[in-house]
Formats: sequence, C-alpha cells, structure tokens
Amino acid sequence: MGYRLSDDEMAVQHTVREFAHRELAPLVAGAEASGQFPRERVLPRLAELGLLSVGVPEALGGSGGGSLLLCVVAEEIARVAGGFAIGAMASILSPAVLVRLQGDQPNQALLEPLMAGQILPALAFTEPRGGSDLASMTTTATKTDGGVLLRGQKTFISNGPTADAFLVAAVRADHAGLPRQERAKGIGVHVILRGTPGVSFGPPMKKLGMRSSETSEVFFDDAFAPAGGLGGGTGSGRGFRQMMELLDVNRLYISALSLGVAQAAFEASLAYAKERSAFDRPIGHHQAVGFKVARMAMRLDAARALVQRASELLDSGARCTRQVSEAKLFCTEAAVDITSDAVQIHGAYGYVEDLPVERYFRDARVGPIWEGTSEIQQQIICRELGLYGE
Repeated sequence: MGYRLSDDEMAVQHTVREFAHRELAPLVAGAEASGQFPRERVLPRLAELGLLSVGVPEALGGSGGGSLLLCVVAEEIARVAGGFAIGAMASILSPAVLVRLQGDQPNQALLEPLMAGQILPALAFTEPRGGSDLASMTTTATKTDGGVLLRGQKTFISNGPTADAFLVAAVRADHAGLPRQERAKGIGVHVILRGTPGVSFGPPMKKLGMRSSETSEVFFDDAFAPAGGLGGGTGSGRGFRQMMELLDVNRLYISALSLGVAQAAFEASLAYAKERSAFDRPIGHHQAVGFKVARMAMRLDAARALVQRASELLDSGARCTRQVSEAKLFCTEAAVDITSDAVQIHGAYGYVEDLPVERYFRDARVGPIWEGTSEIQQQIICRELGLYGE
C-alpha cells in the first residue's frame, strides 16, 4: 500500500524515482567513500525538476503541493541514498518553510536562489547541551544596528562544512537568564551567510551512517545576522512557535526519509528471499524468513498511513503535534527493525559492503535520534494525551 496521491502527485513521485535511479544511484559509491554530498551534481538537477520549490505556491514561482509531496520526494531520494536525502533536506524544505512562516510575502532575496539550487542551506538548531531540548539553547542574539550579533555553538549540523547560508536558532541575550518559559519567548531564527566574520566550522564528523552527507560543528563569535530573517525572538513567543512548526515539517521529512531507506531494504530482502535457496527451496518459503518479510511489508504500510495523516493535518492548519510525533517515532523505529531484519535475511552477505544492505542498516540507525529522539517523541505523545497535565 502506498500513499493516496493525486495524479499530479503521482507524476512527481515517478519523476523523482526515475531521476534518483538514473542520475543519483551512480554517484552513491563515490559520495559514501569521500564523505561528501555532491551538491554540484544534485542541486541544479533538483531545481530543474521543480523539486526545490515543492510546497511553494505557483503564484510565488513554486511547484505547489504540500507536506505529503515533500515526504514523497524525501522517500524516493532516500531509497537510493539516505545521505543524499539528508544533504538535500534543507534545500528541499527551506523554500516551503519560508512561505509557511512568512506568508505570501516571503524574503525573495533568499527564496529565489534557494529554489534555483544556487544556495546550499543548513539548519543550525542543535547544541552540545541542548539537542532535543531547544528551549534550553544558549546561543544568543544581541540586538545591534541593522540586525543581531550571534554568539554560540551549534553541533551535528548537516551541510555544516559547506553550506552557503545558515538558519540559526538563538535566544535574545536579554532573555537568556530568564526562567524557561519566559526565555523561550525570546527564541528566534536568523539567517546568516557563509563568509560572515565570526562564523567558523569544526572538521567534518565521521559518522556510522549517512556518510554521503557532511556534518560538523558551527561556531558564531559575534557574527552579524541582518534583520529580516525568519522573524521571532521578539519576546512574544512567536519565534519559538515558528521553530516548533519547522520541527513538525522536519520530523515528517525524517519519517519519510526513514521509510525510503526501509523500502530499499524491504525490496532487497523480498528479492533475496525469492532467489536464495536453502534445503531445496527458496528461503522465503521458510517461515523464519517469510514472516520477517511479511512484517516488513506491514510496518511500511502502517508507517505510510501515519505520515499521510500527519501531513494532511499539518497542511490543514490543524494542531497535529501528537500525530507528527507518532509518525516520527513509528517510522524511524520501524526502519531500524526492517533494516536489521534485512541484514539477518541476507546472512553474511548482509554484513559486507558488497551489497547495500549494510548501508541501509547504518543509515536507518540515526532516525530515532535526530530531530527529537524516540524518548522525546514519547514524552510529547504523553503530554498531548494529558498524562503530564497542562
């Protein structure tokens, strides 16, 4: 069972699938070995296909569509390479996020080059002591003429070593010492360009998986970010609410990305279960293997249903915090289980780099950690069910 898609959405899905297998698949081995996202080969083509303007209304020069279509794009790219889906994540999401947060008058100086693939953006939210707990961030924004001065450290930033622009979450300096709820009202998101004095980077991190995307720390030492970013940080709480909305979009993207990796592992396992023989019959005829494949299919169907529901609620403007967390929790953990079973089904062949199955397993493992851990998602669900009170 797949998503319930319109004819236009199915056409986009087909386009992304063909593009990923024809043009991205040949780049995977080299990118995994070098640890670099081939932006010059990927972003221009994504732009040409209209995939960097999904979620942007046609009246603003975009391709239209909503959150579900963004998820379709994420899943189809991740079926070929999870690292590519992460490398392109900020590029695919940022134009839609700008419109979502700024309405029908977004920052065109940023929106147009993003949709054209001329800028590689990065989302700089996570900090060494504040991953899932964004309200505790310590990066500060001090008001100055024409903008703010950013001071602090971000870590585990995808595209950190090579991004052209950073969307940086920071708390107003005059809110930094306030109690938690009050300081959260001073949180905003600012846009700062690479090359700005005071912006520096740590070395690329060596990771278990997602090796074809680049990750590093980013440091801000009184780096100037001009006014007119994504807003917020006014003391009204608007900036923090915007961040939470942005996280909902990010979490759905991660959910779909995880599904793409899991789908690839499922397809490889299904084919192997039919081709590989043991004890005079295909191994899929043995319940120990066949039942694993059956459960893979069931989890994929259930996961897509959760993503579809959350996407539709998000686009309708309805409150969907719980549904997004349910999708993120289920999809990422299902991907870990599916890819682990895929390695088991392939036996020793699943453990070596001759086949991509071991890469699927490594790539899936980060899903329950980033954009809010599984533990955080369960806390959110508990809170939304009223278990923690108001």
